[in-house]
Amino acid sequence: MMKKLIMLLTICMMCLLAVSASAAEKNDEAPPINWEISMMPKPTAEEIEAARWSIVLENTMGVYAYDMDSLYFPEEKNGVVNKDLVNVVVKTVFTDKELLKKMNKTYAEKLAKKEKVQYCEMLMQFNAADKTYGVKQMDVYGSKGTKLETKINNGELIPVPEKTFAEAMLEICLQAVNNTSQAVSDVPNCPKIIKNR
Repeated sequence: MMKKLIMLLTICMMCLLAVSASAAEKNDEAPPINWEISMMPKPTAEEIEAARWSIVLENTMGVYAYDMDSLYFPEEKNGVVNKDLVNVVVKTVFTDKELLKKMNKTYAEKLAKKEKVQYCEMLMQFNAADKTYGVKQMDVYGSKGTKLETKINNGELIPVPEKTFAEAMLEICLQAVNNTSQAVSDVPNCPKIIKNR
């Protein structure tokens, strides 16, 4: 009787092991469960978007900020990176009432119902060597996220004027280039770029 009981227990254990091995194989195919434990609520899309931007300055025209992750050296046609040029995405939230009034009139046909012009995003390029800059692209947006206009400019770079947003951004670009160069100088074969797009 004891031998039969041991044999029965052994068979049951083997069946359980076979079933759990089969389940484990099936779980390998299933995507992993994403467990999150946090006391803080998840940020909203608006909070995530706001966290992207770092304010540089404010004046009568608006609030100027830049996307902290957007600094990069552009690649030239032959794949070589020009370390004097730095591209960055910036944003201007318009606050000047007269300017907003004119812009709302200009874009009236493109604005959604009860929407007003709110901000523009620009891709700016700075030449750290000769302290020049240019706006490569500008997109104007309404308060509901409607893209109202895109302007692309492939013109030449011009000198950065003193005491302007462009001068403040040039300083940020120069600091980023210096920090990047220092951070990677101790790492052999590490390309000295901020971020390539």
